[in-house]
Amino acid sequence: MPPPSPALAGRVASALDGLPPGEALARPVRAATAVSIGVAAAACLVELTVPGGWGDAAPAVLVAGLLLGLPHGAVDHLVPGFRLGWRLRVLAGFAAGYAVLAAAGWLAFRAAPGAALLAFVAVSVWHFGSGETAFADLRAGRPVRHRVPAAVVVGALVLLVPLVRGAEETAAVVAAVVPGSGGRLPPQLAAVVLGVVLPATAVLAGTLVAARRWLDAAELGVLTALVLVVPPLAAFGVWFGCWHAVRHVARVGAEDPGNRADLVAGRLGRPLRRFAVQAALPTAAVLVVLALLWSTADGWRAFVATDVPVLAALTLPHVLVVGWLDRLESGGRRTSGGP
Repeated sequence: MPPPSPALAGRVASALDGLPPGEALARPVRAATAVSIGVAAAACLVELTVPGGWGDAAPAVLVAGLLLGLPHGAVDHLVPGFRLGWRLRVLAGFAAGYAVLAAAGWLAFRAAPGAALLAFVAVSVWHFGSGETAFADLRAGRPVRHRVPAAVVVGALVLLVPLVRGAEETAAVVAAVVPGSGGRLPPQLAAVVLGVVLPATAVLAGTLVAARRWLDAAELGVLTALVLVVPPLAAFGVWFGCWHAVRHVARVGAEDPGNRADLVAGRLGRPLRRFAVQAALPTAAVLVVLALLWSTADGWRAFVATDVPVLAALTLPHVLVVGWLDRLESGGRRTSGGP
């Protein structure tokens, strides 16, 4: 049999590069699902079976999770180029706008830290929850639909439940970010959050089971176990670094036309290396800023007071980019597989 002509090979490569992102999602989505469920289940197993559980290691798990998850938004400035074919000059303008929006978020913390922190928590609840519902839609080959009640329940489960369960640990952080607040949450807040979020989670799980969405229901069960069994700081570290960030990387990797041929063929190594290269410089820049803040801070409280606003400020434009992607995916692009 004669080898394919160069022209034919070129047309095949061009066709693969031109595939919609959904065609390349199946393999990374399956891998991200396995990693996130596996790590969360392992974290619960350690807490239940190892004497002392996570114990004093919980803060280290939180820090590790935050550092591991830091690169997941580092290619946001490239995403419009992946989708719209923007040239470098336009991408540079977009990156500048991204930086300006982040700076505005940081200034909000300087002007009104209490209100800014509350807004950050609310935005994060939506971002975490809507990210999960969008991922489930993409995995199943459905158009992305923002189901607000489900997104709010999931976001509250993974953020607010650890927050109120770890009120003693987070009090010092809140006090550092919001000077003069004391950092103490209202004593009745834990009862309200747990009394609303946990029953709502049970209702959502029942809805998923009734719809025969077994994997989505199982994931909700794993997340519930994670936030109730594992110490709050460790639970959030696992969620952020090994669940939320991993799933976002899987999604963004499929957006890059340079990854399409490998992903459609089921190869993950080269796309992961490509993402690492793309994310390296922005991640390094943020790490340098954090290192400078640490070196000039008068103790860890002063560091937290400057660190949290920086990370929160970066979250604002990141949420908008992800929301834009969700809007594009609401048109009905399908994955090539999924439960």
